[in-house]
Amino acid sequence: MRGKKMSIRVLVLVLGLAFAVGSAWAQETIKVGVVGPRTGTAAATGKAFEEGIKLATDYVNAKGGVLGKKLEIVFEDTAGAPDKAASGFERLVTRDKVVMVLGESHSSSALAEIEVAERFKVPFIVVEAWADPITAKNYKHVFRAGPSNSGVVNETIAKWVVHEKFKKAFIVAENTDWGLGIAELTKAALTKAGVQFDFLVTERQSQDHYTELSKIKAYDPDVVLAYVYGTGLHYFVAQAGEVKLMPKAVVLDGAGPPSLWPDYWKNVGDAGDLECFVSSMHEKVELTPLATEFREAYVKAFGGPPTDYKSRSIYDSILIAADAINRAGSTDSDKLVDALEKTNLLVTRGTVKFGTEKGGPGYHQWDPPMLVVQWQKRQQVVLYPPEAATGKLMR
Repeated sequence: MRGKKMSIRVLVLVLGLAFAVGSAWAQETIKVGVVGPRTGTAAATGKAFEEGIKLATDYVNAKGGVLGKKLEIVFEDTAGAPDKAASGFERLVTRDKVVMVLGESHSSSALAEIEVAERFKVPFIVVEAWADPITAKNYKHVFRAGPSNSGVVNETIAKWVVHEKFKKAFIVAENTDWGLGIAELTKAALTKAGVQFDFLVTERQSQDHYTELSKIKAYDPDVVLAYVYGTGLHYFVAQAGEVKLMPKAVVLDGAGPPSLWPDYWKNVGDAGDLECFVSSMHEKVELTPLATEFREAYVKAFGGPPTDYKSRSIYDSILIAADAINRAGSTDSDKLVDALEKTNLLVTRGTVKFGTEKGGPGYHQWDPPMLVVQWQKRQQVVLYPPEAATGKLMR
């Protein structure tokens, strides 16, 4: 009997030691979540995020990690669906015990995710979802280190339209939070600038734009502002070429990344040349030394220069998160929010400082500078702003 009691004590001691060792092992890393589409029509964004995650975690961990531990990223696929995005975000918090979440590129998904972030009191840095309401709700735990509709329209697109002296514009917007939101802001900006325009709404995943293009051609615009994301943009550009809308009218991809995806030229053919798009990245216009360092690390890791600038967007956000955790000296939510609000960090796209004034979309918002780029003989030429231009508009 005594032998059995001793055996039980030893067993309990061994299990206790195993649990202690397991707990210590589990605490060897600090986990940060990433949300974004790894499947669906915008799966290319997921690939870009994965590339940026690898480079950023290598960079952060080589410099000592966070709070003396390695940074670990857990990536949840949202597939561009709000319900899947919300449940994925919740899993990151409840199952994976992440201390912060980053990412997203669909505004509808981000709008679902911010509700979960606020409910669980977990800081969320939105990367590439542009709808103004994401930050305009003024949630304590929600930040955005990336473009906003109002910032892109008022500081880049509308100013470029005026700069190029376009007199007539046509706005095409997909029926999503991002598309409809950026279209309304563009209408207001063009009205203020005295630029005549017309407008139509298209289905997000439409593969047939011929009827819409007939209406656009009849209007005879100087520029078409296409707010269509994913491969739907490819169909629009290819068909615009077929009906010879271009090159008389200049087509601007108001989202950016679809014009940079690897299958762009395969899908659009020669119609892709002279198309313009919004971007935050160009190898000849690098605003900080870290941008050059990022590009060199990317080429070394993946064998060629980056195409989708979202790899750099998520890279910057991971650096912002690591910086906030280290300055907070803690993974406590309130301390992380306070540290994020005091961010003053140089990343690839400039110096990050979040707005702290409530009452509008500028709260917890940092708008990186954006460029207007045109494909000219399959080479990227920066058109705007003038101080960053590497060439002039061709038609």
